[in-house]
Amino acid sequence: MKDTRVLITGGSGFIGRYLTEELKLRGANVLGTCIDQPSDGMVSVSLTDKDRLTSIIEQFSPDWIVHLAAIALVTHGDAQQIYGVNVLGSENLFNAVIDAKIKRPTILLASTAGVYGNQNIEFLHEGLEYKPANHYSYSKMVMEMLAKQYSDDIRIHVVRPFNIIGPGQSESFLIPKIVRHFVDRAPTLKLGNISSVRDYVEVHRCAWMLAELMSKEHDTPFTVNLCSGRGWTGYDVLDRLTEISGYRPEIEVADQYVRKNEVWRLVGDSHNLHKLLGTDPALPDLAQILKSMYTSMK
Repeated sequence: MKDTRVLITGGSGFIGRYLTEELKLRGANVLGTCIDQPSDGMVSVSLTDKDRLTSIIEQFSPDWIVHLAAIALVTHGDAQQIYGVNVLGSENLFNAVIDAKIKRPTILLASTAGVYGNQNIEFLHEGLEYKPANHYSYSKMVMEMLAKQYSDDIRIHVVRPFNIIGPGQSESFLIPKIVRHFVDRAPTLKLGNISSVRDYVEVHRCAWMLAELMSKEHDTPFTVNLCSGRGWTGYDVLDRLTEISGYRPEIEVADQYVRKNEVWRLVGDSHNLHKLLGTDPALPDLAQILKSMYTSMK
């Protein structure tokens, strides 16, 4: 990807930072967007400001736009803000690309595995119907559907990440919150549903997979899971961290953390991913990921 120009919305975010590093290692010219004070290689812009988005796209003239910017916390309480950013903000980006007087870049659109919701199938494949269970997942479903309306004007690929975790993730999210309790040897850890099953993907390898997908020729737009194809419960997370730390806090199931519309199993089918990558990405297992997170917090 040497000299490829890549604009990353949400470049200062968790995945965005790792993707920026991966793309630069491959020789790409990367510009990230943020909504706060920009650092080197970043520019400040809100997805609600279509005119500024258009101007940035025109000036940078990217070959690719990786759209990561979103409100990604499932428990975020402001539904209006979720749809305003994730749906209307994404549509602003599509229209900014159309309005910019440059050769139109290809967009890599980050959706979520949450669009599957609860399905009567062990491994979730890309052909399943939408069954989102919360506002965040609904907003990403609508974003995907909007993207299809722009497919005649913009080439848009869709990735559906499962649970991306790793060092540097905000402790607003469940797994880093749990790891922090083990690092601090907190006496009590309050959790919600810990029997639900999730597919965890390490953030370095997530960035590698995104960059690798961008580096290949694709005859037609794709939709693909970013997943490991392996499922773990909350009990598995606790057991691995107990082995790593030699400690275990008292676990308390707290009503305020129990979701009414819980998705009980969210594990991806990785066949399409491996086909598009041309290889098995050799993703680390849960114990390896948790150990790296635990070590980084010490």
